[in-house]
Amino acid sequence: MTKPAKIILGIITFLPMLFGICCLVYYMLMIKDLILLMPGSHNDPQVFMNTYMSRVFSGPLIMLVILSVITHLGLMIFYIIHVARLKLKSEGEKVMWILLFVFIGTIIYIIYFFMRVVPLRVADTISGQGSEENRY
Repeated sequence: MTKPAKIILGIITFLPMLFGICCLVYYMLMIKDLILLMPGSHNDPQVFMNTYMSRVFSGPLIMLVILSVITHLGLMIFYIIHVARLKLKSEGEKVMWILLFVFIGTIIYIIYFFMRVVPLRVADTISGQGSEENRY
C-alpha cells in the first residue's frame, strides 16, 4: 500500500468516530434546547414530545447517523478483507482481528491501522496479488 493510500485510509478510519462524536454533540445541544423550552410549554407533555420528535428526526442528525453507519460498515468490510489477505504467523490472529472488528468496532479500526497497516511491507502480504499499488 502506498503512502498516500495509507494517509487516505487513516483519515477514513477516523471518520466513524468523528461522525459519532458529532451525533452526540448535536443530540446534547438538542436536549439543552428542549430543556430551555420546557418552562415555556407550561408543562404540556404533548408540545414537548412533538418538539422532541421533530428534532430527533431532523435532517442533520439523521444524516450524521447514516454517514456514521455507512463508514463503519465499509471499514469493517475493508479491514476484514485486509486481514484475510495478510500473511500472519497464525490463523488464530486473523480470527482474533475479525472478531474484534465485528464485536468492538471503531476503536479497533484505529488500533489495527496503527499496528498492521502503517508498518505494512510488501513481504507481509500474500504474493501473487499484483503490484503493491493495485493490491488494496
